[in-house]
Amino acid sequence: MCGIIGLATVSDQRSQNPEARVQEALRVIRHRGPDDQGLYNDRNFWLGHARLSVLDLSSAGHQPMKSACGRFVIAYNGEVYNYRELAANYGITDLRSASDTEVVLQLFAQQGVDSLIKLNGIFAFSVYDKYERKLWLMRDRMGVKPLYYRLDATGLAFASEIKGVHALTSHALTCNVAGLNEWLYYGNSLGDRTLYRDIKQLLPGSYLELDLTTFECVEQKYWTLEEQAAIPASGSEPNKCMVSETRRLLELAVQRQIVSDVPVGIFLSGGIDSSAIAAFASRHYKGRLATYSVGFDFAKNGSELPKARRVAALCHTDHNELYISGKDIGNLVEKMVLHHGMPFSDAANIPLYLMAERIKGHTKVVLQGDGGDELFGGYRRYTTLRYYRLLHPLAKLLRRVHSYAPESAQYHRIQRYLSAFSAADLTTTIALLVTAENQQSKPSDIFMPSFSREIDKADPFERFRSLHEVCRHYDIGNQMSLIDLLVVLPDIYLEKVDRSTMAASLEVRVPFLDNDLVEYAVSLPGNSKMPFGRKKWLLKTALKGIIPDEILLGPKTGFGVPYGQWLQTSLKALFFDHLATFSRTQPDVLNIEHVKHLFSRTEAGLQNHSSLLWKTLNLLIWANSTNIIFSEQNIN
Repeated sequence: MCGIIGLATVSDQRSQNPEARVQEALRVIRHRGPDDQGLYNDRNFWLGHARLSVLDLSSAGHQPMKSACGRFVIAYNGEVYNYRELAANYGITDLRSASDTEVVLQLFAQQGVDSLIKLNGIFAFSVYDKYERKLWLMRDRMGVKPLYYRLDATGLAFASEIKGVHALTSHALTCNVAGLNEWLYYGNSLGDRTLYRDIKQLLPGSYLELDLTTFECVEQKYWTLEEQAAIPASGSEPNKCMVSETRRLLELAVQRQIVSDVPVGIFLSGGIDSSAIAAFASRHYKGRLATYSVGFDFAKNGSELPKARRVAALCHTDHNELYISGKDIGNLVEKMVLHHGMPFSDAANIPLYLMAERIKGHTKVVLQGDGGDELFGGYRRYTTLRYYRLLHPLAKLLRRVHSYAPESAQYHRIQRYLSAFSAADLTTTIALLVTAENQQSKPSDIFMPSFSREIDKADPFERFRSLHEVCRHYDIGNQMSLIDLLVVLPDIYLEKVDRSTMAASLEVRVPFLDNDLVEYAVSLPGNSKMPFGRKKWLLKTALKGIIPDEILLGPKTGFGVPYGQWLQTSLKALFFDHLATFSRTQPDVLNIEHVKHLFSRTEAGLQNHSSLLWKTLNLLIWANSTNIIFSEQNIN
């Protein structure tokens, strides 16, 4: 992938030296594209690009790139896998390069934003029309590639990463309190919100159009996931056609995504999704495919290396096993906060970054299995939610009874689960099942009471409610699947993947999120994908004979990062050092004594607040490094 930045000022601000800001923005995202850099300027508009060369490694792929007619200019981050078909179907000839960028640009010059629905790939890019003085920002359907922007009275600044937006502007950094309440529950803000009051993220499947003369701006959806999910008959059973079509579409997606002018590898965990990708890729890849598996000295759930080794042998790949130590975790935590630009709190970003860093220089492109669990029902909560009507009243009763049980860490784990199922409505239950927090032990209590009250005015379930409203007429399995695909996947998992791998200049592709496969999978009834609650039944059946039964039928191991253990050992000093620094610089924000109380109870094994404490550490690092302003007056 690559990195893009752009700046459009309301007037020509040469006196404010915008060129210096643009150059600084390019510098801070250089890790996204270390192979080449380019800059375009037209009056009060600057467009920059940092290139990671994957298709057409020659200078013909240099960006920003001008269209053949000279009217349009593009800065592009992504891969469009059907670009050759698009060129053939729409008469795009006389190309000066062999890159997908030029096809995307020429198609946009031909069809404008109507071209977006035709792109099968992952992307975030900007196109400038120098004649009409208009600018467009576009983002892929599922939100694999990021794009952040700030639009105010001075103009527009945008970039692939938040720190690029910071470099382009000179405004004070103020915390978005509504986003902060979401972060307390899920470890990140959701939807178009960020933890900065004035910075937004372009939503998946959307484009923004800006008139650089009037600075009038509109944001539109060009595709929505929920519209692809036809209302199915609730009793629909899986059939042979569904099985064969699932297999065909997944194989086609993998075949599309191994196209590259540089070596392609696969992150092979030994699970179903990555094993399927390796099996299909080995059939179509020209040359010997590289696979990478990893063992961590801090893994507690058993190693999946033997399973991965077995799949690699069957697929005849050039298999590599990496062994990574959890030493020097403190520096890694601080580094990842810097790369996310926010206190992102999915700790799996650390091992993912370590993996990417280890293979840097050996390959630039890796395929991995994100999206398989969300599309085909791979999480335990999907099965449990089938019994929501029974569990909801039962949980209400059991929560009251269980409150009299002796207090322990196990007690609080059970209470959290009962709290989720006894919540007022299904939407809140769905939201609480993806967080370690609950409504009884308010996570906002880590802040001082006056600030906590302001935080609590924002609804942390708002994003779930708005999306569940359009998904509620589907069966319960598809409701959970659609919400995960619309919220958890883009706002947490895919952000983790992008930032962690691009920090090491590594492009990750996700075949399970191919356009055709996604649209087909979400159109199926939940019961056909998970009959009788059997997780990933349809996908497993489709992969029979493709990957070994021991992989298909074995238990889902999963990988847990032991951040709780780190907090009590190698990160304890770092935690309290940052806590002391923050309490000196912003003494009226955090409830320091309450944070210490949570730490001591966790350390003593009475309760487990590790998730909230891990988020607090990330917040402290972020606040101490950015001088973010926490204000009680900026709910938005």
